[in-house]
Amino acid sequence: MRNVTLRQMRVFAAVARHLSFTRAARELHLTQPAVSQQVKLLEQEVGLPLFEQIGRKVHLAPAGAELLAAIPTRRWSCCESRRVARSDAGLKRGVLKLGAVSTAKYFAPRFLSTSGPAYRK
Repeated sequence: MRNVTLRQMRVFAAVARHLSFTRAARELHLTQPAVSQQVKLLEQEVGLPLFEQIGRKVHLAPAGAELLAAIPTRRWSCCESRRVARSDAGLKRGVLKLGAVSTAKYFAPRFLSTSGPAYRK
């Protein structure tokens, strides 16, 4: 198992800052394929996508946002990167967006809560 490298984290941070692989490559004096490769290796190590591409635009994926937020405060190792990025995958916390018909506002909150009828024995 490989460790996450400082280079991978710097490349990730530059892409996240610019939301562009090309601009990150320019900033780091690398080729765009080299930047893509570093991000791909980091995503493989973490086990989750860090960026989402919608059309020609690049956006941070939830795991990428978690990783970016934690960069200034942590020493990085392979295990630490996985734990931070996968915190959303474990459903320990996150954002739930729900669309429902108007009558659902009466039963949906109770149904979705841990004390709702779906969890009673």
